[in-house]
Amino acid sequence: MLKLSQSVEPFWLDVLPGVRVRFRPITVASMLVAREAVGKVFRDEDQDDVGARANIALVRELARRGIMEWEGIGDTDGQPIPVTREAVDLLMENWPAYDAIDNLYVAPALARDAEKNASSSSSAGTSVAAPDTATPAA
Repeated sequence: MLKLSQSVEPFWLDVLPGVRVRFRPITVASMLVAREAVGKVFRDEDQDDVGARANIALVRELARRGIMEWEGIGDTDGQPIPVTREAVDLLMENWPAYDAIDNLYVAPALARDAEKNASSSSSAGTSVAAPDTATPAA
């Protein structure tokens, strides 16, 4: 069942000890931009590790578009830094942060998309793909 009660309000996630990140919900627009980033990876002539690079492109682009603010992230001197595209890219180079954002922010959105797609009707109607369960009438 497609559940349409998704929250449109930004939310905080604890991504690492002492690090909180406020995210926008993933929208159609942000997913389309992220898919385009994935497409660029697949169109690249270098096909080494294409699956891993495509996943990185998806998560990175969704993080760029979704992160609104954060707490507990600073520069090399320990001074808090603002959220910028470059700062998000640096954050995404940190494996524990990348993994947490992938698991806590991106994966649930992809799971909702898969849930929606798995329950769709067959192309020829709701029962055409189902096997017959009754014996034919005489």
